[in-house]
Amino acid sequence: MASINMILQGKGGVGKSFTASLLSQYLVDRDQLLACLDADPINATLTAYEALKATKIEIMEGDSINSRLFDTMIEKLIQLPDEAFAVVDSGASTFVPLAAYMSENNVADFLKDSGHHLTLHTLITGGQAEGDTIQGLASLMDCFPDTPITIWVNPFFGQIDFENHKLAKTNRDQGGTTIVLPTYKKDTFGYDLELMLKSRLTFAQAINSGKFNVMAKQRLKIARDEIWNILDESGLIIDAQEQQE
Repeated sequence: MASINMILQGKGGVGKSFTASLLSQYLVDRDQLLACLDADPINATLTAYEALKATKIEIMEGDSINSRLFDTMIEKLIQLPDEAFAVVDSGASTFVPLAAYMSENNVADFLKDSGHHLTLHTLITGGQAEGDTIQGLASLMDCFPDTPITIWVNPFFGQIDFENHKLAKTNRDQGGTTIVLPTYKKDTFGYDLELMLKSRLTFAQAINSGKFNVMAKQRLKIARDEIWNILDESGLIIDAQEQQE
């Protein structure tokens, strides 16, 4: 059984593709077999990470899902070997049509019947986008009531106490998970992470890059280890392995 992780969020600019790259890097560093697919029709950010070897997938035709193209993506996913992981990054512009299409076609049940496991991932952020990202989560929970959702809380744009939110509690009751990313000072750790993101470098590449000085590389190592520890504690890999059993 492959573990398929699809990242969906209708609000742009909240760190969705960065989250996709974090999840992908984490799985690689934990020695998991990984396939990355980039289905963002406008900003193919995941594809820009050369180290992740992501495959660009077209699923849109104008503002609508092209069923033939979507079916091709699904075929690629169901052909994944057992114990493999897939990370699928989608664009903010595809959120509504993609979620609706997947719900109407019972994609989660189809993948399960095909011997695979689907986990949806979305982001919640503080600041001005808080309301929009929470609304996006609510839409996903309505469309996919039986599909586990991993909620990534990104504090970069503002603090948010989401773990006590009613949607977080409902998601936990439905088998979902909440991952709270660390808060970093913007003029040190935050600056280094932002430069790494803009350069489309993985942690491993940035730490060995001439773009960063010695202390910046040290901060990136600290950030990477802290985030990886959080993901270890979230049980993403263990939960997927239990599903495979």
